[in-house]
Amino acid sequence: MTGPLSGLRVLVGRAPGQAGVLVRRIAELGGEAVHAPLIDIAPGDLDELRRAARDLADGAYVAVCLTSPNGVDALADALEAEGLDAAVVGSVATVACVGPGTAAALEQRLGVWPDVIPDKATTHALADSFPDGSGRVLLPRADLANPVLSDVLRRRGYEPDEIVAYRTVTPSRLDEDVAASLAEGEIDLLAFASSSTVRGFHTLIGARPWSGTVVSIGPVTTQTCRDLGIEVAVEAKLHDLDGLVEALVAAATSRHADG
Repeated sequence: MTGPLSGLRVLVGRAPGQAGVLVRRIAELGGEAVHAPLIDIAPGDLDELRRAARDLADGAYVAVCLTSPNGVDALADALEAEGLDAAVVGSVATVACVGPGTAAALEQRLGVWPDVIPDKATTHALADSFPDGSGRVLLPRADLANPVLSDVLRRRGYEPDEIVAYRTVTPSRLDEDVAASLAEGEIDLLAFASSSTVRGFHTLIGARPWSGTVVSIGPVTTQTCRDLGIEVAVEAKLHDLDGLVEALVAAATSRHADG
């Protein structure tokens, strides 16, 4: 198949069950997706999530902040487990999502479109989108989530209720064929869709050699790459999968022009 990614192999490190859309988009553009999970998703504090779902239905929260599709799924599962209607989320005064990907997941899973989506898909921008106020804010997040969101909301007068909605874990090993391909320069592009995939890659690749053009979904992921000594060639302008695909195409175009 011809296309802007024709002839290129792209590493996709998303968790099992979450890589399908990106893998399909790469194939549609003529590339070959190499799926090697760099993270996996494990359940969070289920009892606390169910308690939060009940509190949500009782009107205990003034806002809900969602920072990933995984958080959306965890909250939706907790509501379902409690026999609660998705409408309880829509009844909250403010529903905020970190970016368009999370907003789309919220609409698809719960039929709710957020009131707030910041222009820049970062947790700091999400916190800055809130005016000063008061009341409890539900934050169903990952165990490794940056504390910035809670800190800023607290300074603005709110009471963040941060719950571990899911845990991000690193697989025990990297597929040896993938590691060999990375060492031999047989993977052209590395698509990092989150900071956790970057950290997983850094842990799993260890001291083994690798090469390839790194493409990041957004500024937080890019900063994680820099912190770990990984050079980013292209950062997505839109911090969602569509933006990541556009960034992959831009990186591919640059590679073709150079070579």
